[in-house]
Amino acid sequence: MSGALELMAPDLGVEGVAVRVTTRSGGVSDAPFNTLNLGLNVGDETQRVLENRSRLQSAIGCSPIQWLTQVHGVETVEANEHDGTTIADAQWTSASRRPLAVLTADCLPVVMVSRDASCVGIAHAGWRGLAGGVLESLVTAMPVPASALVAWLGPSISAAAYEVGPEVRDAFVARLGCAARDGFTPSSAREGHWMADLPALARVTLARAGVERVGGGDDCTVGSATQFYSYRRDGAATGRMATLVWRE
Repeated sequence: MSGALELMAPDLGVEGVAVRVTTRSGGVSDAPFNTLNLGLNVGDETQRVLENRSRLQSAIGCSPIQWLTQVHGVETVEANEHDGTTIADAQWTSASRRPLAVLTADCLPVVMVSRDASCVGIAHAGWRGLAGGVLESLVTAMPVPASALVAWLGPSISAAAYEVGPEVRDAFVARLGCAARDGFTPSSAREGHWMADLPALARVTLARAGVERVGGGDDCTVGSATQFYSYRRDGAATGRMATLVWRE
């Protein structure tokens, strides 16, 4: 997992916008955070994380990455060159070459860009954020109609690996009604538990918010230990990947 820094580069079909997703390769962190851990508050050595962030910054070649202090909430902020201490789980900008980032290790990163590339946004959407309305918050904050947005779903835990209790399903049913049923199947391991499909729930949420084009959602973090970090698979001693978007 060491060696060159590897970035996924999905194509959203919108000219003038770049999206990147980090993997575990290309950093300096030791096991169990090996190697490109970008999370400052997961138990890794701070100087190693800062070096990893510096390597990522050099690789994308833009102005400073806009990091957030994520709290599994629904707050959206406009990215005005904040310093990483801004408490929010979504952000957007109309500025050029200002990369926006969220950190994940099973939660769903959701990128949103306008079809004319005039603005970009990104959200950290675990089940609490999704059920609470973080995607709707981002859609509402961005200065274009929802129908003008294109969304992309990054790597996250898949339904095959994500067993949850009834309180999680109940939260989505309360928000989405019958539409939430497409995001859950009964668990075969524990009665009364469910297998939750975060990408499916995000698609339902985005459709209800008016976003018509949604891609991605195919990469499972749990299923690829060499490529992705996963809290569900590895426990608290694991790193964080970054998903980034910017206007070129």
